[in-house]
Amino acid sequence: MSPTETQLPCRIQTVLFDLDGTLVDNFTAIHRAYSDVVRTLGLPPMTQQEVMDAVGGSITVTMRRLIGEAQADEAVRLYLQHFPTVMFEGLRVYDGVVALLSVLKRRGLRLAVYTNKTASTARCILEHLDMACLFDGIFGTKEVPWCKPDPQFTRFVLGKLDADAATTIMIGDSPFDIATARNGKLAAVYCVTTGSHSAGKLAEHLPDGIFPGFAELGRAVFPNAPGVDCSA
Repeated sequence: MSPTETQLPCRIQTVLFDLDGTLVDNFTAIHRAYSDVVRTLGLPPMTQQEVMDAVGGSITVTMRRLIGEAQADEAVRLYLQHFPTVMFEGLRVYDGVVALLSVLKRRGLRLAVYTNKTASTARCILEHLDMACLFDGIFGTKEVPWCKPDPQFTRFVLGKLDADAATTIMIGDSPFDIATARNGKLAAVYCVTTGSHSAGKLAEHLPDGIFPGFAELGRAVFPNAPGVDCSA
């Protein structure tokens, strides 16, 4: 089966969503924050594309990719301090996101944001966008000792949601999200190409489906009422 096709699990009761590149475009602010930090440290500037290519893991992983090990810890400290001052710059929700989330919420699914952004920042962004009410949980880093794709983080999230991995799917935009779903033994993982990875790059990691956006994903992955046996 081609990774651009879908292979639907029989039952879907819980949906975990990545945040950046999946639900929202926050790359303007992310680039601004990284650029300000490297300038403070006297390092060469970087393009938005360079930053987008590096993100996906934790802030520490991204920073090490961008500037190396030597100044990464100090850069992370500066980034976490600075990002809240710029985090709403250029922020927007991707087309089709709110419509699909609203439908799934009405149908009684458990919905949660599961991100490597700090939990407090993720909550601030979703509250600013009036989207926090659509989720049963918002899970991020710094409040727990793990980052995606650590399966312990996934077990923690599922426990908080009283959810079962076998009836939970992940929706994201990066290989980290695919690894998170596989490591956590989730029922399936679907990707959108609205973030920093192309369909070709995502296909190398074999997700269960790849879509250009939420409208296409919604039609393919949720054609029937969720939580109902597909064979019934």
